[in-house]
Amino acid sequence: MKLDKIDHLFQKEIKNLGSRTSGKKQEFRVIISFDNIKKRDSFVSRDKKLENLQKFDLIPSICLNLNIEQIKEYDEEDLIKRIEKDQQLFLSILEINEILDLNKSKNSQITHTGKNVTIGIVDDGINSNFLSISNNIKCISDKKDLKKNRENQITHGTVMACMINNQFTENLYSAIGVAPEAEIIDFDISNSRNNFCFSDILQIFDIITKQKIKIDILLISLTTKTPSDGNDILSNACELLVDKGILIVCPAGNFGPEPNTIGSPAAAKNVISIGSITKELTISQYSGRGPTIDNRLKPDFCLPGSEIKMPISSDTRIKVTGTSIAAAIGVGLIALIKEYNPKAPFNKIYELFKNSCRDLNLDKFSQGHGMPNITSILKDQNLIHERILPYNNLMKKSIIIAVEFALVFIALFYLFYFFRIA
Repeated sequence: MKLDKIDHLFQKEIKNLGSRTSGKKQEFRVIISFDNIKKRDSFVSRDKKLENLQKFDLIPSICLNLNIEQIKEYDEEDLIKRIEKDQQLFLSILEINEILDLNKSKNSQITHTGKNVTIGIVDDGINSNFLSISNNIKCISDKKDLKKNRENQITHGTVMACMINNQFTENLYSAIGVAPEAEIIDFDISNSRNNFCFSDILQIFDIITKQKIKIDILLISLTTKTPSDGNDILSNACELLVDKGILIVCPAGNFGPEPNTIGSPAAAKNVISIGSITKELTISQYSGRGPTIDNRLKPDFCLPGSEIKMPISSDTRIKVTGTSIAAAIGVGLIALIKEYNPKAPFNKIYELFKNSCRDLNLDKFSQGHGMPNITSILKDQNLIHERILPYNNLMKKSIIIAVEFALVFIALFYLFYFFRIA
């Protein structure tokens, strides 16, 4: 039996289990994809044994539980294009301004806040009960019971949102979030089983496409433990969204320091994957390394992601670490570019990042092209100028100078008059 349609990494897992009698009846949650919806629906209507079926339309596919014997049987089915495991995804769990030179852009005469840019976050939900969270958040998923149970929880999604648009002020002019005025859509994939799979995100992708939800950037803060060649169904679905004009950013994962530890969807060709660096500008020990299984350069870039302090409320400060932190920062930086160049496609953003990069002289499969410099990008776009005082402040200062000059003039006049009389 050739097993032509089964993903090669999944084949290895099946063969290892199949060699043991106890593994023959083990069930897997699998995703079966088809060339088109017509073939999928024909297959589903013909096979009455299919149970607990999920359907996805962006890439015509179904998700269901099958044992090894059933999987091998379906490998010979003409209507089927590909069979792969519904892989489990894992969350990657804040002094950024100084390292990234963001103070110059934050204090520029032209403000850089991510205004009018929409960012989608696929994660375990955003808790909007904290002061750091912007009111400019829209939740797509209706999960009232789950949200009620975590009213005081700092979820991973909450940390992602805070990195991007934290509302605590740093100085007179700006909030500390990388893109504090960006709009955020909360794609909450939390569930009672407390784990996440390809199918959870494919369902979100169908919602985005069917409801025609406007998104400029999509942060998927999860990755698989299994390395990827970028040909799995989730990576391919990401490519389709990028073709529709949505930039997708993913963490490189926390399964380093070995090579070939880039999972899905970070391994997708047109997904921007971000690795983590320390404050000393070395690669974080845990950060996923390339190359991908098919020997491509990943991660694409690296950004700070180790032990970063961040306020959540007036009396709560947290310290977080992980490549998802670096990815969230990357999303914020892209939002600053999209604010002034909203139609910039993936290739344009990628080249701007690449050309601005600081080469850290580290292994290329650990650092990618290096660390992007947003200040350099904004300078090249003529979007950074020294802040001048507002008109009211200038008038106030002018009056003060005029009064001071008048007082000095009066004093000199009386001194001259006094010495003349004397």
